[in-house]
Amino acid sequence: MTIVLHRFPLSHFSEKVRLMLDFKGLDYRVVNHSPGPDMLAIMRLSGQRKLPVIEHEGSVIHDSTAIALHLEHAFPHARPMLPADFVQRRAVLDLEERLDAVLGPRVAGIASDEALRDGAVWTDLGSAALGAHGLTCAVVRAVGWVARPATFFPGVRRQLDEARTAVRVLLVELCERIAADGYLCGKTPTLADLTAAGLTLTLKIPHTKYNALPNRVGEGVREFINDPVLGRFFDWRDRLYAGHLK
Repeated sequence: MTIVLHRFPLSHFSEKVRLMLDFKGLDYRVVNHSPGPDMLAIMRLSGQRKLPVIEHEGSVIHDSTAIALHLEHAFPHARPMLPADFVQRRAVLDLEERLDAVLGPRVAGIASDEALRDGAVWTDLGSAALGAHGLTCAVVRAVGWVARPATFFPGVRRQLDEARTAVRVLLVELCERIAADGYLCGKTPTLADLTAAGLTLTLKIPHTKYNALPNRVGEGVREFINDPVLGRFFDWRDRLYAGHLK
């Protein structure tokens, strides 16, 4: 039975789950949703309003880590995302948890702040995220006109600067891990690698299947992409997509 992935098109957690499905070589179908009325359908399906959610043989699973554990259990003969060794497995899950905690709540705000500097980028980003077309694009632009001045408020600016610092520090650590072993938890890719790749979706738009912003491939948060240290992380991520993902 084909797995159904319910996602927001620009959700980095949805991309994380999609990469799991790619990595394990599983058949799946993507169903895109927009915030708002679609959440009622997700609530009826899964008992909560957050995405991603997968459907598989009568089971409905939400939360990206729970989905990873389900896929490992349901498809034991597919390429593993978690090591068999308990200590190594714990190290992968601990790093995955930290990536979720640091990147999860910060990346979208950083990417939105970057997009607000260019009206065309903001419109593309908002339209892709909301499934917006026609008149709704004007609404997206209007939201941008209101939102951009708010990013100059001292409290908001401080939060965005702190978010950038936290993400930068973590990405530098990831670069060091990659330089040492080739991947984040050793010499083969694991759930931690897929998490880092998926959760940085909007920091630099990858060339990938189901891309909601095909005209923005390679674009993103310039201070990260153009940084000679952090650029190594994105080069590694591009190779990970090219070698293991769709």
